[in-house]
Amino acid sequence: MTLLEVVPGVWRHTSTAHTYVLRAGGDAALLVNVGDGSVLDELPQVGLRAVAAVLTHSHADVAGGAARVSALGVPVYAPDSERPLLDRPQDVLAAWAGDNTYDGRPLHLGVPEAVRTLPLRDYRPLTFGDVRLTPRPAPGPSPGHSTLLCDVGGARIAFTGALLSGAGQVPRLSATMWSYNGGEGLAGSVLSLLDLHAQEPDVLLGAFGPPLERGALETTAQALLDLIRLRRHNPRLLELRARPYEELRPWLLLNRTSVAQSYVIRSAGGRAVLIDFGYDFSFGVAPTTGRDARRPWLYTLSTLFADSGVRQIDAVIPTHAHDDHVAGIGLLRDVQGAGLWAPEPLADVLARPTAYRLPCRWFEPLPPDRVLALEQPAFWEEFRITPYALPGHARHAVAVLVEGHGERVLFTGDQYADADGLGLNYTYQNDVLEGDYVAGAALIARLRPSLLLSGHWPPVVPDDAWLAQATERGEALRRAHADHQPHTSRIGLTTCTVGGTLEIAIANPAAMDFHGELAVGGHGPQPITVPAGSEVRAGFPLSGLVQTIPIVLRGPPGEPPVMTYAVPAPSGPSTSVP
Repeated sequence: MTLLEVVPGVWRHTSTAHTYVLRAGGDAALLVNVGDGSVLDELPQVGLRAVAAVLTHSHADVAGGAARVSALGVPVYAPDSERPLLDRPQDVLAAWAGDNTYDGRPLHLGVPEAVRTLPLRDYRPLTFGDVRLTPRPAPGPSPGHSTLLCDVGGARIAFTGALLSGAGQVPRLSATMWSYNGGEGLAGSVLSLLDLHAQEPDVLLGAFGPPLERGALETTAQALLDLIRLRRHNPRLLELRARPYEELRPWLLLNRTSVAQSYVIRSAGGRAVLIDFGYDFSFGVAPTTGRDARRPWLYTLSTLFADSGVRQIDAVIPTHAHDDHVAGIGLLRDVQGAGLWAPEPLADVLARPTAYRLPCRWFEPLPPDRVLALEQPAFWEEFRITPYALPGHARHAVAVLVEGHGERVLFTGDQYADADGLGLNYTYQNDVLEGDYVAGAALIARLRPSLLLSGHWPPVVPDDAWLAQATERGEALRRAHADHQPHTSRIGLTTCTVGGTLEIAIANPAAMDFHGELAVGGHGPQPITVPAGSEVRAGFPLSGLVQTIPIVLRGPPGEPPVMTYAVPAPSGPSTSVP
């Protein structure tokens, strides 16, 4: 095993995979992937020492020696979505070997030992002495796989990891099946190969196979497209890549590729504000919801800038805090400088997500750059933008009214579903109250927008007939909840931690007062009254309470209590594995 100079200034060592060594100045060496770690034995023989290692992904063939590297005090960088797999490998293997799993990812390719890593942030360059690496998302061999671009000796080098191993060849087709029988990684690989081709690299250095020229990227993409067509998956992949945005109005674009739908408000001067920004160009996901399976990227922005007359993204305004509406906001802010303008009900949920017991929350805090007060217009370019409370699908959700160019367009997030916009898309986990859809219809009737735009469904024109149906359906939903369950079961109970205090909000949507008892952890039952149609709040010190705090609200004897738990902020990152 020796070091071989494969291009001027880059040496290769081969063990279970290729490791690339770049001189970072003096005797300092940067490693791209580490294989089984035996490269460390070779470096002293050529007068080099490792100062950092950067991984393209977490498979053991490229990262098996990372624990050895880390144990020497050498920092190891890994893509954010791959880090949980490196941090808890035994849990990963247990999940792979577990009962009734439908996760198709090859988790058995994981590393045998835990590795402490530092984050490799997508699109954000890392500099190590004389070496500057720019990571790009390259899902395919895994959801979190990355490629690395680096200029060495006048040549643009792309370290391609397991994206391809030859012209028309990938290391393992099996790694592209993320769900039980899906082809998610095939579509991801095609998008990644074409994206890397657009970066115009001179040389491709992969974890497997020989050095390749740029043309191998298109050749391999075409080979995988043939397989995608054979499997009858992602038939619109290239069409969506070529035209990701649909013009709804001269000033309003829909991102057709994103989950949830993201919208672009385009000013006459070429500036833009986005409504929601979750997963840009979603081509398929693994059937789990941890950080190792969820990865935002900025895939369509180059097309937006090139084809749509947008020069700059000033801000993004979310309608609610679910991951499919906000996952990409942090990346958008860091890479493009876009501000997060959070409507008032969302501001604290985004900034302190673990303070709330809510589903679908993103893994990282998103502190707002600006808070938009409810029902107070914000003026941007030629537009007037006003948020309004719209609970139902989510307790802290809003509708965003955009007025400009003679139109009033209301963005309603996920409140209403289906092609006719009349589906009542409520979820109990998000603390819906029985009157939310009555209030939602009344809000739309008051605002009289010309168009409703949602997170997952086609545009709707809310004419008088639509408003009548929305009002009738909201009232029917309210009656169903009022008539088909006892009073206590109609009560809403939400929790939030503020400093050292657990705050509990108890909402009574009924037309009668509620009288009951509230017990929280070690605090015994205390009487509580919630007047009809109102909300009361109670605070309890967290000191002395166990980590999982049981909460029981009892109503009249014989009625089922409201029961939940408060779970203060977890100590570590969330993953898909136990």
